[in-house]
Amino acid sequence: MTDYDGTLVPIRERPEYALPGPGLLSLLRRLANTSRVALAVISGRDADDLKKLIPVKGIYLAGCHGAEILFPGGERHTAVEIDKLSPVLEAVAAQARKCVSGREGFLVEKKRAAVALHYRMAGRTAALKALDGFETAVRPLAMEHGLEFVAGRMVLEVRPRGVNKGETVRRLMNLHPCCCPLYFGDDTTDEDAFRAVRENGLGVLVSGRGPVTAASHRLTGPHEVLRFLQIISA
Repeated sequence: MTDYDGTLVPIRERPEYALPGPGLLSLLRRLANTSRVALAVISGRDADDLKKLIPVKGIYLAGCHGAEILFPGGERHTAVEIDKLSPVLEAVAAQARKCVSGREGFLVEKKRAAVALHYRMAGRTAALKALDGFETAVRPLAMEHGLEFVAGRMVLEVRPRGVNKGETVRRLMNLHPCCCPLYFGDDTTDEDAFRAVRENGLGVLVSGRGPVTAASHRLTGPHEVLRFLQIISA
């Protein structure tokens, strides 16, 4: 089980720039066809976005931290009511756009089950001011509709409370109880997943440096993740 951005591919300035190379797709196809391996990509991206980026049959694709899961057989499972949630998230996205209007370096990403405010290309002072204004404006709406704020790598996300990568990992572990669970991730949103596999498997933080983590192991970047996956696919 692995995150996408920052784990399988390097972090880019904008999400649409983080494309998989042919070598990665070939490796994932080989893993998907390995009988002793069950493969899942769990990301903050939309599940349909993952499907376009990773056109590989036979794997699980979990979008928005697990709010939606595309199963290998083609079924789609949702943990939230997308249709009811959509107008609320539209209001959240509108507030985000208002808070960053006229400011450079921000990106508001409206997803099917979350809204992400990216500030990777913004200055520190501008980012702090925009984030503070965004949280203040959206907090009443979040409390009313059961949403929560989640900080990631240069992004602040609003998503349904209780939807996280840890719960998604537990669900996949229950579907494959005979597998030894491995989870690779690079961000604070991956910590729930690290805690979920800690007792029976391995959590691998993909970062050369960082704060205290629930992961038991560490790799320095996506190139080392790909090398590890090449080894277990041999």
